Amino acid sequence: MPSKTTSSPDLAASGPNRLRYIDARSSRKILAIAQTLADEDAASDRAKAKAVRSNTAFGFDSRFVGENEDENAEEVALEDVDPADMATFAKFLQNSEELPDFAPSMSKLTTAERDQEVDDQEVDDQETFKAGGSDRGQTTNLADLILQRIAEKEARETAEGGEHDLAPFEPVEGAVEIPAKAVETFTKVGQLMSRYKSGPMPKPFKVLPTLPQWPELLEITQPHNWSPHAVYRATKIFISAPQATGQHFCSTVLLDAVRADIQEHRKLNHHLYEALMAAFYRPAAFFKGFLFPLVQSGCTLREAQIVASVLTKHKIPVLHSAAALLRLCEICAEQTSSINSEAAGAANIFIRALLAKKYALPYKVVDALVFHFLRFRATKDEDALAGKEAKLPVLWHQSFLIFAQTYRNEITEDQREMLLDLLLARGHKDIGPEVRRELLAGRSRGQEGLQTGKIRDDGDDTMDIS
Repeated sequence: MPSKTTSSPDLAASGPNRLRYIDARSSRKILAIAQTLADEDAASDRAKAKAVRSNTAFGFDSRFVGENEDENAEEVALEDVDPADMATFAKFLQNSEELPDFAPSMSKLTTAERDQEVDDQEVDDQETFKAGGSDRGQTTNLADLILQRIAEKEARETAEGGEHDLAPFEPVEGAVEIPAKAVETFTKVGQLMSRYKSGPMPKPFKVLPTLPQWPELLEITQPHNWSPHAVYRATKIFISAPQATGQHFCSTVLLDAVRADIQEHRKLNHHLYEALMAAFYRPAAFFKGFLFPLVQSGCTLREAQIVASVLTKHKIPVLHSAAALLRLCEICAEQTSSINSEAAGAANIFIRALLAKKYALPYKVVDALVFHFLRFRATKDEDALAGKEAKLPVLWHQSFLIFAQTYRNEITEDQREMLLDLLLARGHKDIGPEVRRELLAGRSRGQEGLQTGKIRDDGDDTMDIS
């Protein structure tokens, strides 16, 4: 910026339009003063550190100790000092706000005036910088800054969610922290599973059942977005794991996928049907994780028919089949109150499918089945018998017929009499006579077989045609 007044002959001779800057002599004085003050500050900081014996690893000034030791050997090669350099020099002064008239005056003075003012204020400036050095020793370290930021964030979160308790945070017992890298990896795995059709599965997903936090990682993949192909392949992986792992997968992933597909398309996707077939590799996991929750949640007849078709096509171990029948009878008892044909429909579909296998069941299971059918005996209220609600579905009568055909020799005489009385009150016009014929043709539990050709007399006048 041009100067209007000149006090130096040399500068006046050079022309009125020449820019005026600080000369080399003044620049060297300023830099020498700054270097001296920096050395004094460093020495003061080191003395305080030794006296207090505190860790200054996070101190702001500790990172700059010794950086300017080699600057004594440097020579100032600049003829003039640019205003931008002065701004840089101002940043070097940590307590520059205490010199309000020092930095601005430099750009408004001529060279001669600057020389004179620097010479006059040289001693005062040194004393001022030394006085400011004591204040610079009280710097804010990195640890204090971090704690301050944390406090600000907690205050902001508290202000946003005023509903939360102001009690100090306590870690939840059993909570686990998942690394960010694992979250990112299984998020990408979930994206691949949503588009999966064929080919190898992602390697992280193959080892997922063996990881400690696999339920949380499984939720990160968003199983509700998987394709049917991915559900089938995932079922084969998880059902091969321990029983608890396979049971959890069946109840959280396979059950929801099957019900959602049936509800949307009114039929089951082929790959999901194959997933149900693959789940029978662990019958206990399938029954506890899929079948029982399905019945307890109130499945529709269409869902029951589709799943029951899997039961009829697959071979089930005898003990698992017996345990499933016993549990289905208990569920039906919980859902049925007095006479309720709606609750008996889906459960009887599965009971019929398991009875059709004609396994040799324990007496405990046979007794449970007898009481299951007797639960639907007519009440004393004749109006209920005449009403529409008293009619039982055909599924119940079909299950009753299969039970009579298969286990007519495994029931006691008292149970036989009660079942015959049940037919009188609740029998079907077409299926009832067949059930009655099968019950009368059976023998009591534990009795030896009758000799061939011996006519059996049960006190009934029904003609037996052999």
